[in-house]
Formats: sequence, structure tokens, C-alpha cells
Amino acid sequence: MMNPPDISNRIREWRNRRRMSLAELGEAVGLSRSEISKLESGHRRIRADHLVVLAKALKISPEDLMDKETVREMIGEGPARPFEFPQVRVMAAHRQGGTIILQVLDASATTDAPPILARVPGAYAFYMPDESREPRVPVGALVFVHPLLPVRSGDLAVITLTGSDPVLASVERREKQLIAIVGGDQADIDLSDTRLASAHRVAGLWFS
Repeated sequence: MMNPPDISNRIREWRNRRRMSLAELGEAVGLSRSEISKLESGHRRIRADHLVVLAKALKISPEDLMDKETVREMIGEGPARPFEFPQVRVMAAHRQGGTIILQVLDASATTDAPPILARVPGAYAFYMPDESREPRVPVGALVFVHPLLPVRSGDLAVITLTGSDPVLASVERREKQLIAIVGGDQADIDLSDTRLASAHRVAGLWFS
């Protein structure tokens, strides 16, 4: 659906000013390159959460992206009522025996949620503690996890067995089974195993 002609946006203008590619801006806000392109062209309607995270990534005010009246209708008055970014909790991650293990931090540890996780109950994130060979994720990346999406072959996922801490894994299909490869000293996990407590799909990575 096209935005009405009188509700244009200046995403492309500001992205070019910041010398960012479509992919770079998409990584910063948790959207794909094609989704950013659709927002810029008006082929996808901009929501309030899009407007706020795009403005933050571009280091500008939301009113720099669209006209003031539209912005106020979408997110309210600016300085008089600051917009609160949706938050997700941040978990701690460390390597043990070659495996990336997650543990819950203090409940107050949070970070801004990308649009895909803005209203997802139980969503969370964690920072990669160091370089990982398997799964291959760069050190320092902020990993966002969507607990409601089904895990597929080719995904990164956070896997929890009953009585164990969550671990980061890459998922592949072997014959008819989905297998989680956690690396290090830990054996691969068959996702049909009755000990499986949860399997949460990684929804995106952010690089500072």
C-alpha cells in the first residue's frame, strides 16, 4: 500500500546524508534491506515504531523524517512527552567449553527493541562475548531473539534442554530431523528430543 501523497518521508535523504547503505540502516534497526527500500519509496506504510527507531539510528528527530503534524498523530508531542522506546531484556553470554551459554542478568538490564520485537512478549537479546566458530557470529554483535517464531533449518537459535542453561546453536536438517549444533564440547541436539524445553529463533543481529 502506498503512503498518501501528502505523507511523504525523508528517510532516503537522511540515509544518504549519513552515508549509510540500505543494508547498514536495516541492520541498525532490525529490518531487511528490502523493507527499508519499501519504507523509503512509500510501498510500505511507516508505523510509529519504525519512525522512532529510524530517527534514532540516523541521529535525528522523528520530525526530520516526516511533517510535524503526522509525527504528532503517530507518537504524540515531542519534547513535552518523550517517546519511550520498546525495550527487551538483555541476557549475559559467556563461552564454556566452546559453547555459548546464556544466563539471565538483573531484570533492569534492557536495550531498545527493533521493530520486529517491539511488541513480542518474552523477547530478549545478548551480546556475543567473543568470536564464535560454530555458530559463526562476530564478537560484540547484539543478538536479538524472538521466542515465538518457529525454528527452521538455516536459523540461529537459542536452545534450552530441561534443567540446563540456554545455549546458542545453528540449526540444520539431517534427513527428517532438525539438529541444533552448539559447538565446543557439547553434543548436537535433536530438536525432537523430549528433553527440549524451548527453541527460540534469532531474529536479527546489530553491529555497533
